Amino acid sequence: MNIRVLFVEDDEAVRALLIEQAREDGYQTAGATHADAAISLLKKEEFDIIVTDVRMPGMSGLDLLLHCSELRPEAVTLVLTAYGSITDAIVAMKRGASDYLTKPLDNEQLSSALRVAAGRVLTRRCKVGDDARPEETAAATIAGLVAESEAMTGLIEQIRIFAPRKFSVLVTGETGTGKELVARAIHRLSPRGEQPFVALNCAAVPHELLEKELFGHERGAFTGAHAAGEGRFGRARGGTLFLDEIGDMDYDLQPKLLRVLEENVYEKLGGTRQIEADVRVIAATSADLPALIEEKRFRRDLYYRLNKVLLHLPPLRERPADIRPLAEQLLARFCDSDEGEGLPRKQIDEAVWPALAGYFWPGNVRQLRNAIERAAVISADAPVISSGHFPEEVQNGAAGGSPVLPLKSNYGFGQSLPKEGIDLKACLAKQEKQILLQALREAGGNQKAAAEKLRLPRSTFIEKTQKYGINMKDDGAMSRGDEA
Repeated sequence: MNIRVLFVEDDEAVRALLIEQAREDGYQTAGATHADAAISLLKKEEFDIIVTDVRMPGMSGLDLLLHCSELRPEAVTLVLTAYGSITDAIVAMKRGASDYLTKPLDNEQLSSALRVAAGRVLTRRCKVGDDARPEETAAATIAGLVAESEAMTGLIEQIRIFAPRKFSVLVTGETGTGKELVARAIHRLSPRGEQPFVALNCAAVPHELLEKELFGHERGAFTGAHAAGEGRFGRARGGTLFLDEIGDMDYDLQPKLLRVLEENVYEKLGGTRQIEADVRVIAATSADLPALIEEKRFRRDLYYRLNKVLLHLPPLRERPADIRPLAEQLLARFCDSDEGEGLPRKQIDEAVWPALAGYFWPGNVRQLRNAIERAAVISADAPVISSGHFPEEVQNGAAGGSPVLPLKSNYGFGQSLPKEGIDLKACLAKQEKQILLQALREAGGNQKAAAEKLRLPRSTFIEKTQKYGINMKDDGAMSRGDEA
């Protein structure tokens, strides 16, 4: 294989093992004991892949990355460390690293990482014209993710770093933001990409049936179990299991999931035989798990086990730069699909974009997709979709999506109190409720952001919203009773 790999590692024994494994895999290799030695080699020789330790005497591996980008900008760089710091991973990513490996590293992990890196090298050698890295484009195309905004490009970078690892991942974000798409992107960009991707919505399965759905059952485990059944862990063997809305999992079942994650074994319902769980778990939630932990509805140990890698998917309103490319992608896909029933390819009138960009999108990408598909159908054979083809609230842009609740003050300094007096407690409660509502409005329904606006702990903010019966509907809007 005509691919050269440079290993920068101060531990002689580790460096020798890395070089030996890479040579067995067919790579040409060289080694350097520290960053300065690596820089000298890079000035004289060409390398396709550079694997560097982070903590070394003298210049760190993270600082070496800056020199790599100057001396060999076409090389694929990987970072190797025994410390496993997510902060270091993000810094490495920003400095051009393509992957982040944690010691102790077994041969298969190294071989897998080098295969991915070698694929990028070969793709770059063959590419024509466009300077964009093909693997980044593939990440967005494979999963339907659009990454025009800074928030989403950062997320794509994190997906690219963590996808090759077997780490459990927790994906957070509001309903409709595309958490399953993120999970599928991680799966397809991982070494398990050709194996099964199995999804289970924990909120859609009755609590009493969820254990059976997860682990399967043996014959006779319950009334009507005339034959053994395979659970989702069994169906996902070798691949990825996506557990959506993990916050809805029954509290008593959570220790069993924790055991699988820690010991990689499980038992079927009604069985005693331990079965190996060769599965990568990706969990997702739109709930506030720390708040559920405080309410004793979610286990703290399970949260930290799932939260080894946390990826937050921002709501659509926080990434308006993605709205146009996402809408165009959704429109083209719908017109070309069977659901489009032969509709011609369409465009959206330029005059519509300000309204689409200014709308609040409480239902996020799911609502945008529904609005686009509805407009495509209503516009029939017309080649251009105009403003009138969209729902009225979308046509009004920001005015239709995020109304501001004005604060009302019944009494203040310089105002006389009524002769009969006032109920101070009730007045203060009314004002407090209005302020909570206002904060939620301005934070787009995001409880964490609203709590920060009011300089309150999130748990205190949630307690107060519950006290006043302030609830968010599925579409993100306040109930009419809350606005009274």
